[in-house]
Amino acid sequence: MRTLAIHQEHLTLPTSSNISLLRVNDAKVGWQNKPVSELIMIKGVRGYSWLYWSDGSRQIMAYTIKHYADQLPEDEFVRVHQNYVINQKFVRKMQLTHRGPILRLACGTEIVVSRRRWTMVKKKFHQLIVSV
Repeated sequence: MRTLAIHQEHLTLPTSSNISLLRVNDAKVGWQNKPVSELIMIKGVRGYSWLYWSDGSRQIMAYTIKHYADQLPEDEFVRVHQNYVINQKFVRKMQLTHRGPILRLACGTEIVVSRRRWTMVKKKFHQLIVSV
């Protein structure tokens, strides 16, 4: 009888300090586990997801943004747009502009909040709203 080894590309593991880990493939280092708490945002692009980390690195993974949005802790992450999931602790400011609401992250990135998700996002980030 043959035994098949199954290799999972993505793995979420709870640790003793309640921090989940994501297994990601870095081109230089190879496969590694990174804490979810260091994940700034996820950007969805045509069935792939770009994961942006607090150390400045990013990885592309062959999973949809929905795959990650369903697995990440709801109290830490929020989906603000069809293409973006962000970590709440990295949001520095919310601005109301003529283009609509914009979130400014700690890394300097600005993300437009979709009209459909605006009410939910406004409740979560009420203290950060700044009118322009």
